[in-house]
Amino acid sequence: MSPEQSANLLKWAASSFETAMFINYEQVNMDDRFGQIMIENLRRRQCDLAGVETCKSLESQKERLLSNGWETASAVDMMELYSKLPQAEVSRIESLEFLDEMELLEQLMQHYCLCWATKGGHELGT
Repeated sequence: MSPEQSANLLKWAASSFETAMFINYEQVNMDDRFGQIMIENLRRRQCDLAGVETCKSLESQKERLLSNGWETASAVDMMELYSKLPQAEVSRIESLEFLDEMELLEQLMQHYCLCWATKGGHELGT
């Protein structure tokens, strides 16, 4: 989806509902070296990320939501969410065979985020 199409969808949802919440899982920090390597690897596989230019930071993700009609916006990278999991769950996840490269997992999680925006409901998203 292009940035324009995404903006139109965000504006439509914000203007169509009196009370609403929007949740999005998205790339973030794509301007740093690791993000650029991710983009290059995908391009080599002929998979361009449409709208990657809007994925610069957590702040830019929040601003995108606010500038398209939402009243509140928040964003956290997946590493922050992962750090809030119960220790028993973290231990279970980290015991899986494919997670032998913790540093790589941390880098990946710092490049994906969960964003949410609300409109009209003071208890939404808290």
